[in-house]
Amino acid sequence: MERILVTGGDGLLAHHLKEIVPRDFELFFLGHTGFDLVQPELMKGKIAELRPTVVINTAAYNFVEKCEQKRELSWAINATGLEILARLCAEKNARLVHYSTDYVFDGKKKSAYTETDLPNPLNHYGAGKFGGERAALTVSPKNLVLRTSWVFGSHPTQTKSYVHSVLRAARNGNSLKATTDQISVPTFAGDLACWTIELVQKDAGGLFHAVNDEGVSRYDWTKAILEEAARENLITGEIPVEPVTTEFFKSPMRRPENSVLCNGKLAKFLGHSPGSWRDGLRKMLAQEACR
Repeated sequence: MERILVTGGDGLLAHHLKEIVPRDFELFFLGHTGFDLVQPELMKGKIAELRPTVVINTAAYNFVEKCEQKRELSWAINATGLEILARLCAEKNARLVHYSTDYVFDGKKKSAYTETDLPNPLNHYGAGKFGGERAALTVSPKNLVLRTSWVFGSHPTQTKSYVHSVLRAARNGNSLKATTDQISVPTFAGDLACWTIELVQKDAGGLFHAVNDEGVSRYDWTKAILEEAARENLITGEIPVEPVTTEFFKSPMRRPENSVLCNGKLAKFLGHSPGSWRDGLRKMLAQEACR
């Protein structure tokens, strides 16, 4: 039986992992107070106490723009803390599963990024996540790093995803503006959780791009959310979306324009297609409609 410690145990991905626990897996979920990536002794103690065979790290500092202001804290969590965790896992012969981001790339490639493309992060968040994934893969080839992007899904108490933000704005009558020059792949947390368990069961190690099919601009993603929400009667009336460029928001942080990840390696390893984010969006909104 696999004994799996899931960090970031109160978050979206952890919630979806809870919903699909196989019978031969024993999962332990620890939130920030129980397992803090900037407290090595706390981490060491919990790993010694729980004796996991696998640690799935969903914890991160993912306030992307705040990473530019809180550089020391974000680096301590996303890079240094991850390296310490990887070494603690190696000491106990536990495999580490870690999640990284499309933001490790600069977005200049015209086609989808593969696992062999060289990262070149444009911002501190991407740099920290790249540092963390390098540490995980350097410490042990058994470790697994999953790069993902634009993760969304339902959670019993949290409404932090971009989908929720769009729904709130539409219901409140706020104007919606979305960028046409930021392109990536929305990824359903339920699918990401399933791939994670499948990969653990298959003893996968190394680097995989773990995203759904089909890259899309933030503008088209927003329109798709509104269309599906209207079908579920979550919103009423025509909600206009104004297309803008990234420059409109005057953000001090640079973002990649095209950070679409290719999921071909993942599909080949799993033996099936990762599936469409559109299906995941429909599942999420059906859940939201039942609340």
